[in-house]
Amino acid sequence: MKKLFFLPVLILMSMVTFAQANIESMVKVGSKLIYAVESGDQKYDFIVTVKKLVPAVEFDWEMTAPASISGTIIHTPQAMLTGNTMYNYFRPGSKTLDDNTLSVWLSKSTQAAFKKAGKGTLIKVQTDGEVKKMGIYGDEEEIKVTIDGEKDTVEELNAGVLNDQGEHVATDETFISFYASPKLPIILRMRNGFYIALKEIRTK
Repeated sequence: MKKLFFLPVLILMSMVTFAQANIESMVKVGSKLIYAVESGDQKYDFIVTVKKLVPAVEFDWEMTAPASISGTIIHTPQAMLTGNTMYNYFRPGSKTLDDNTLSVWLSKSTQAAFKKAGKGTLIKVQTDGEVKKMGIYGDEEEIKVTIDGEKDTVEELNAGVLNDQGEHVATDETFISFYASPKLPIILRMRNGFYIALKEIRTK
């Protein structure tokens, strides 16, 4: 009898241990996404506070010392659908992006294209940068994130630069990892001359 009882307990413990956070159901207006940034020899936090999710995302942002700047990003509904240019170099103040440009979020079309292995899509990894063909490579992975004070795991997919045959170009370190949900297509990690990684979500 003890053995029969012990097996379902082990199964339950395994489910709890390996469950991944369903963050699309957590992030709402007022939530904070906190990223660790490494840029050259500088390290600081990039804090995104969600102000609006529909019909287009709007957020306040702050970079802690030594960057010590803040502002607001406003997206257009069209950009949320089809934008393929990333706004990554921030200036203080409010900025309304154009219909092709996003920040922190991926457009629905870009996220969908990224998920088609070996296909990829053209994306401008910064507003004044070159256009690169990018798509997913490797298997799904997990990153560790603190959610409302508790350690948790979040599933991510990695998108890197692809060659004409749809193969990952390992010599190009540019990559974007993202949360594979059309409801919350946020960037989790990114390397593009700097490195940024989501480390904490605060929903309350």
